[in-house]
Amino acid sequence: MKTSGILAVLLMTVLMADLAYFERDVNVAQLAQCKAFFKAENDVKTIYLLNGEKLEFKDEFLNNDKEYKILLYTLKGCFFKEKYLIYSDFMPDSEAYHAIDLRNGNEIELDGMPHLSPNQHYFVTEADESRLLSVYTLSEERIVKVFFHRVPEHCVVQHTLWLDDQSLSFEVECDGLFDSDTNTTKAGTKETLKLIQKNLQWEIKQP
Repeated sequence: MKTSGILAVLLMTVLMADLAYFERDVNVAQLAQCKAFFKAENDVKTIYLLNGEKLEFKDEFLNNDKEYKILLYTLKGCFFKEKYLIYSDFMPDSEAYHAIDLRNGNEIELDGMPHLSPNQHYFVTEADESRLLSVYTLSEERIVKVFFHRVPEHCVVQHTLWLDDQSLSFEVECDGLFDSDTNTTKAGTKETLKLIQKNLQWEIKQP
């Protein structure tokens, strides 16, 4: 077996032993509102569209071995009023989030799991080990990215929290960096910042 195959088996063995990993950011309340639009049985998720068509997402296995999945689909949430279903597809080296338009099956890739603002006009995305802070708007039956900010390679964005309809807080955590010139390692950092919207413009500020 190739090295990549061995790593895939090892990783999936660990993750499949704890299915809570895949349920960690599922919005159960949202999915309950949209239960008429999907069916999840064993390794297949079936999505029923308003135009009468349906989509199927079927998990895939390593060399057809039913013990080791190499592609796993998880339903994560739903915007009932706007008719979007949120799901993720997970592979051993990545996880991607998507919003399906339940009217016609069109998809938009998201930068992470969406978290709605109090008035449900905006949402911010969050994903494990993500370097992106992204804000989207739900407007006129469309999802549009209105802001994004990328942090340096050794940093991640985490713990996003809406404070009100126009502001949110988030953390940027950075690993310590080794300086070969001085043969020392700079200590890691963790900083809490705010993202504020004013006059339809978003700006990052110190709290």
